[in-house]
Amino acid sequence: MNIIPNNLESFFEVCFILDNFNKVPHNTNLWLIYLLSYIKEEISLNEIAKIMYSIDFLYSKIELKINELNQLIGKIKQLGEIIDKYYQNDGTYRSSLKESPLEETRYALFSLNLLEDLIQDIIYTYSIKEFKPIKKIYQSIQNIEKTYQLIKKQENTI
Repeated sequence: MNIIPNNLESFFEVCFILDNFNKVPHNTNLWLIYLLSYIKEEISLNEIAKIMYSIDFLYSKIELKINELNQLIGKIKQLGEIIDKYYQNDGTYRSSLKESPLEETRYALFSLNLLEDLIQDIIYTYSIKEFKPIKKIYQSIQNIEKTYQLIKKQENTI
């Protein structure tokens, strides 16, 4: 495909469409590096979820060169820190007043799941020692019991 997205939203949409058609863009490695440039301290959990979906799609289609791998590792660490800073004491994640706490928490959990899978894959595929192996799903959630109770409570009200 010769489509080149010019913003995060179109990047996500194109990756979503390509994924569903089982296609990949030309210069997939370049797309991944370009996508990493959207990772900044002020991004929302919604944007992080779109970035993580797109990273997951692109990463699965390529073999990284060492400089690309190093950039990805740095951005993975940064994403983990950004998601972590949005954690609230009540078990929710909040990055925006426009989204409900439950919706934002869903974005965070989706992103953390993909992040943990990506870390495991990088450790296995590239023998990277910079990450600790993931021993249990959602291990990076500060208080998983609070988050679980929040989701369970919402589930019971539906």
